Amino acid sequence: MKLVLAGAGALITLAIAAPSFGGIAAPSFGHSAPIVAKPIAVGTMQATTIQTGTGAVVLDRITVPHGGTFGWHTHGAPVAVVVTGGTLTVFDPSVGKCAPFQVSKGQSFVEPAGHVHLARNDGKRAVTLYAMYLGLPSLKDANAEAKAPAGCNA
Repeated sequence: MKLVLAGAGALITLAIAAPSFGGIAAPSFGHSAPIVAKPIAVGTMQATTIQTGTGAVVLDRITVPHGGTFGWHTHGAPVAVVVTGGTLTVFDPSVGKCAPFQVSKGQSFVEPAGHVHLARNDGKRAVTLYAMYLGLPSLKDANAEAKAPAGCNA
């Protein structure tokens, strides 16, 4: 199944941006009380298309302490990440010849399934983020340790 995150990203951004508006009230269609959504994370991203298979959708809330690292790893499904506090440093061999880039509060990124990368907290305070796995075949496939790609020195 092909998933286009441009539209989904817009929907998620709309739903997630609501804290600045105090929540989104949706019509209740025949009921007197509105349905209220309270977004839990805000992030912007570039339009992207990813491949996903049938499986679970898992949303994790993750705290990375100062100096914490995920190490080099892959995921068994695409993962959309929204940083909600602090700054995460990411090393990705497909971006800038593996030069580190930072993802701060209010920013997002997507990692395809099976893609080797490293993320860590080089800051002085904890990083908080939400990671949504899309089409995870099995919960044990969420994260797998990987070797550092050639040319990547993190």
